[in-house]
Amino acid sequence: MVDAMEIRDPIHGLINYDSTEEKLINSAVFQRLRNIKQLALASYVYPGAHHTRFEHCIGTMHLASRVAKANKVNLNDDEVRIVRLAALLHDIGHGPYSHVSEQILEKHSGDLLKKHKAENAHELISILIILKHPAIKSILGSDTIEIAKLLQTGKRSVEKDIVSGPLDVDKLDYIQRDSYFAGVHYGIFDLDKVIESFMPVTIGTDTATLGITEEGLHAVEQLLLAKYHMNVQVYTHRIRRITDAMLVRGIESAYQEGLKEVKNIFDISDSKNFLENYINYNDDILARIILTQSKGHAYQFFRRIVDRKLLKEVFCVNIDASAFGDPVILNNIAHLNAEQESKIAKKAAKLYSNNRDRIETEMVIVDKQTISNPTFKSPGVKIDSNTIMVQTKQGRELFPSISTIFKNSGVDPVTNSLSIYLPLDSINNREERISFIEKRMSKMKEAIEEIVK
Repeated sequence: MVDAMEIRDPIHGLINYDSTEEKLINSAVFQRLRNIKQLALASYVYPGAHHTRFEHCIGTMHLASRVAKANKVNLNDDEVRIVRLAALLHDIGHGPYSHVSEQILEKHSGDLLKKHKAENAHELISILIILKHPAIKSILGSDTIEIAKLLQTGKRSVEKDIVSGPLDVDKLDYIQRDSYFAGVHYGIFDLDKVIESFMPVTIGTDTATLGITEEGLHAVEQLLLAKYHMNVQVYTHRIRRITDAMLVRGIESAYQEGLKEVKNIFDISDSKNFLENYINYNDDILARIILTQSKGHAYQFFRRIVDRKLLKEVFCVNIDASAFGDPVILNNIAHLNAEQESKIAKKAAKLYSNNRDRIETEMVIVDKQTISNPTFKSPGVKIDSNTIMVQTKQGRELFPSISTIFKNSGVDPVTNSLSIYLPLDSINNREERISFIEKRMSKMKEAIEEIVK
């Protein structure tokens, strides 16, 4: 890069960028990412986790060129340039609170995901921004469509897999970055060895994917285990789940309340007007709108978040045969519908109300979580080990077939859990609150079984 400049990053050290990348980074639509936290409200548990989509995108761009230039991958200069630009822009479509708001965006996306070949809402909006935003299009020029294609679903290629594949640079960056800023050591893995092991693996007459050499097997196992431990300790931490659930419920309540600005954000379309409006919002602006304009439960949820007056987890049970012996009840709980969730919330409001707390049903959240080790079933935090190709001396193999750890199905259990969160403001004494909750656990479980049977 003749015109290369550099920026210092706490994860990767010095990162070079050229004049085109500088223009993209300095654009208003990209600078907006400085105010969209990578992990929403994880800082309520891990105070250092204030990092944003902005630095993550720059780190992802850096890793894209490292992988593209790796000895066995060895893309040409033009291919490296395109891959870097796609990696830099891969998260430009994230909305307020990152993946939290994505759940709501997808409810209103209609057939746009299919139309634009996007896997999820933030990738859809990233694609739309690349293809339709005037400032971004003018910078990318004739490369616009090629860059957008690397974010779309469809035929696999080495370049596409670098940006959006089973072992893409997005995951390689955020696992380390999230671990660092959360102040934990679960996300550590041998990044250099993983990158060194990358190579093209042919999977068809004219199709190659980004796979690994057999020598990289243990480094990738370490990566998958790091991801699993980050899932358990950080991404699905109890307080993180509660704050995420409160954000979702608060935004949904604001939407149902008819707040115009909230609807403007989440009534997703591929129109120019939608994009121009969407890019004006970040975490703080959305919170301010709801806190100043809502007259209902949306205000209550966001006021509680600001004051860190969080809902309490009053019920949590694994959805498995040990907890629910009746197979019909077990199946029904695993597939709760909206009506059943509403009945459970109503019962919980009544059961946990007391002389000091009169709980409104609307303030009760029924939260069903699904975790697959090492793949957490949630947007943006999954690694599908079944699609990782390994080139061995005998030929190409799927990763689980030769991994001594992940070939054992017992290492990859699926855990479903059902939790209930609600306000218990008057019981400040921890021991008293625990006792109050435990006395009602069996009645709540019986009520749930009665509702779903």
